[in-house]
Amino acid sequence: MVCMSCTSPDTTTPEDTTTPEDTTTPEDTTTPEDTTLPEDTTTPEDTTLPEDTTTPEDTTLPEDTTPPEDTAPPEEESTRTYSLSEVVAMLEPTVVRIETPEGSGSGIIISRTGYVLTNNHVVEDAHLITITLVSGEEYDGIVVARDEHRDLAIVGIIADHSDFSEGVLGSSESIMIGEEVVAIGYALGLEGQVTVSKGIVSAVRNINSSSYIQTDAAINPGNSGGPLVNLKGEIIGINTAKYVGVEVEGIGLAIPIDEAKIFIQDTIGG
Repeated sequence: MVCMSCTSPDTTTPEDTTTPEDTTTPEDTTTPEDTTLPEDTTTPEDTTLPEDTTTPEDTTLPEDTTPPEDTAPPEEESTRTYSLSEVVAMLEPTVVRIETPEGSGSGIIISRTGYVLTNNHVVEDAHLITITLVSGEEYDGIVVARDEHRDLAIVGIIADHSDFSEGVLGSSESIMIGEEVVAIGYALGLEGQVTVSKGIVSAVRNINSSSYIQTDAAINPGNSGGPLVNLKGEIIGINTAKYVGVEVEGIGLAIPIDEAKIFIQDTIGG
């Protein structure tokens, strides 16, 4: 618009220097009408772009940044329980039949090197021990440690390899009355598959200054030394005895695994 204001057609004629008449050109210098361009300078409508600058809706992505759902599996995994058949499949390769000249019992492999946890009364005074896996493989065994007071013993499998399946030791401190459990062992010394009986934790008792887990899962001769297992597949006790009588039914006892852990630590470490 500056160029339009300075194009005065009469400024190139010096003869007409009567500027009073020429400079009074209100009609030509009506620049307010030309410079004031409300219609062209309505930039606020062009610069204000609320619809295009709504970046908060683009930068806030709550649906994509939900990490808690990805970090949750560890908690779910720690509380997972299995079916009875799954528990048996997990534990059966780790449960062994123990035979001595005096009788037979059960045990649980607690290390890949072949250490077996069982009851002391199963191997007491035994010099010849045979360990049989569910697969039918037989090994000689030797008593490594014993605790007569708690009726616990550790037998070592004599083998030229160290890749035995081992059971998972749980915690007897966290057991709950009414919790479902499984007793696994070689009842009556029967060959082949293990014998499985299902029950619950009936109570936790102190008998003769010793703690026991009471269960109604069937515990028969030959089950001694076998594991009492929860539905997470964890060993929570070692089956050791039961009450017998005409009027007695479903009262078996297991040594809490936390006490067995102390024995294991004090003898073979781990």
